[in-house]
Amino acid sequence: MSDTEERDVEVLPIDSVALWEGCILASCVHSVMLTEYPFTLREHAWSGELYMTETSEGKAALVFDEKKGLVLGMFCLYASERNGLVITEQYAGSHYREAPSDIQEMALMLSQLFEEGEEEKKLPYVTTGFWQEDGQILSRDDEEDWLIHGGRILERQMATFEESMPYYEEICSMDERRVEIAERIYRERIASHEGSVMLTKEEIEVLREAGPYNMEICQETFEQFGVVFEA
Repeated sequence: MSDTEERDVEVLPIDSVALWEGCILASCVHSVMLTEYPFTLREHAWSGELYMTETSEGKAALVFDEKKGLVLGMFCLYASERNGLVITEQYAGSHYREAPSDIQEMALMLSQLFEEGEEEKKLPYVTTGFWQEDGQILSRDDEEDWLIHGGRILERQMATFEESMPYYEEICSMDERRVEIAERIYRERIASHEGSVMLTKEEIEVLREAGPYNMEICQETFEQFGVVFEA
């Protein structure tokens, strides 16, 4: 377990608000395309200020505060060599050993979302993490190791709007109208102090045309991050 025992605390160059905005953009695109691609339901989810993403590479969970600042980040990269180190229940917490006690307690609870294995042998698989303290994002990994062992799951969320939107358009085969909807709700949501944006009836019909039987899960996913349907 020397991989965790000998690491020093490092400062990661992460812009909390920019990352929050990147998560909102990913969620906007995901929700707009969900009626056509319902099998992607688990790729992006919100529960209050907790954001989770799950891809073929792994899982990531971010906890934000009410001012869009990061509190905690937890990652499991399936291809990380550290997966072979997950042999005790305490391993997940080792990534937060030097964090304040409240962060350690939060990490312990959050690690339950990373449990794998049979019911009687479930363990939290966590390959890297970070926390916020005194305005800095701290980790027991330097930036390179953080990316190698899980941070790369957030590659798209950490990119700018100008970098990400063309990527989403291509990878999701987005038509012009859905691009417009995703961009509008993104810009209004990140500017919203009340944390609420409304999809118009006309926009709702555009989404319905792509998958009328999936509108319920589409609406529920939007509502997770403050986007509601016009009645």
